[in-house]
Amino acid sequence: MRNLFEAFAHRYDLHTPAWHYQHDHQLVLDLAAEQRPGCRILDVGCGTGVLVEKARRAGFDAHGLDASVEMIAVARTRVPADVVHVRRMQEIGEKNCYDLIVSMSWSIHYCANRSEITEVLRRLRRALLPGGRILLQVAHSPNIVDEWREDRESGPDGEPDDVSLRFRFWRDSFVAGRMNAEYVFECRSRREAFKESHVLEVADALQIAELFQQSGFENPVIWDSCRRDVALTNGSVFVTAVR
Repeated sequence: MRNLFEAFAHRYDLHTPAWHYQHDHQLVLDLAAEQRPGCRILDVGCGTGVLVEKARRAGFDAHGLDASVEMIAVARTRVPADVVHVRRMQEIGEKNCYDLIVSMSWSIHYCANRSEITEVLRRLRRALLPGGRILLQVAHSPNIVDEWREDRESGPDGEPDDVSLRFRFWRDSFVAGRMNAEYVFECRSRREAFKESHVLEVADALQIAELFQQSGFENPVIWDSCRRDVALTNGSVFVTAVR
């Protein structure tokens, strides 16, 4: 069980509010507009449904899935219940359904290994319509700096700096491409807290691009940021391709 996504899913939007990802979400909306009016979107690992809600408000036919029952429960307070579903990315079985499939916030790295990522990418390719685009936000561990960072936000009742999330990422010393994450959450007013570590597999954009090709995508491109620049300088980047 991961407290960050499950037991404390109801607090996720407090320590990670929607505006944190506004520029990344705008990239998705821009790509959807470039695909076609009313673009059909699938958000894999949709979490609390922030992006699905934004996309639907912008006129797109957006849907989402997440492995966390608790995350989807929050998402259903934002969007119609039938457009977000509890499902693992490893279980996607649709064919020729979507114009755009996205997976943000490093969700792909929660697969168990390279083989599982490759199989997921094959499933996502089948779920795309011909000419459809995929966009993954991935970690690039060679550019990660091992240091603690902290976000402080207002609490459930508006108390300033009541909620904090401390986090850091570091490369695994034994497995190339593997990255570790550590999170420390606290909500002072509710006396809630947890600390936990996550393992992120294949946290390397170049390796992910290779897996795109092995999965049947052609000519994947790495974007260093939401500006679509191609220099590889950031620790969080995008890999995209078209079916």
